[in-house]
Amino acid sequence: MKSLSLVVPVFNDEKVIQKFYQRLKPVIDSLTQNYEILFIDDGSEDNSFRILRSLQQKDENIKILKLSKNFGQANAITAGLDHARNDLIVVMDSDLQDRPEDITKMISCLKKNDVQMVIANWIHRDEPFWKKFISDCFVFFSNFLTNIKQPQHARVFRVFTKKALETVKKIPDKSGTILSRFYRAKIKYSTVALQRDKSCIRKSNYNWKKLFQLAFDRILPNLRIKILRVERSPKYVIEKIV
Repeated sequence: MKSLSLVVPVFNDEKVIQKFYQRLKPVIDSLTQNYEILFIDDGSEDNSFRILRSLQQKDENIKILKLSKNFGQANAITAGLDHARNDLIVVMDSDLQDRPEDITKMISCLKKNDVQMVIANWIHRDEPFWKKFISDCFVFFSNFLTNIKQPQHARVFRVFTKKALETVKKIPDKSGTILSRFYRAKIKYSTVALQRDKSCIRKSNYNWKKLFQLAFDRILPNLRIKILRVERSPKYVIEKIV
């Protein structure tokens, strides 16, 4: 592997960031010495930014994008991808539901299947029933109402090539989340069966407002009936990059 970028949105994750990095770093070291970790602080109200800065003192390959306020996970990911520069790109959460150790398996799948993207497909999720139900309903209605076909148990965790990202960015229609545009661009992908662990954060950072916002951002711009579509382009403001 030539180089690797990791895009990790962060929101009020002070209790888990250090542990996440401690598990992530050995995985990266086993893959490449040419890497960058892009932490996107999505308007955290706790000590997340300070902890990220302390990690940065130990690892010069860490870059922090501090957003001016909380724009939501989809927009934070967009900010990170707009600054990712390496050959392979990994997008994952920082709450350790996504296992850093699975990155190696996903990259192997990418090479073996000769595809441009590999998405984690959760065969087991250590989550409350209501959260599983809502997530599955969201994917079902998204697939039913739009032209986007997302794997039923897929979420954010994925790896893709820089070439795939460049293809997505060339699409004239910038509405919808950037990850949904990978499906619209017909990027060739595979899925890999993984286990999703319980979040290390006691209280989820997702509330009903954010869930509805994500649904609107994902579904409304991609409705099958064009006249009903509502343009919702990603937006964010970076306060500083360090």
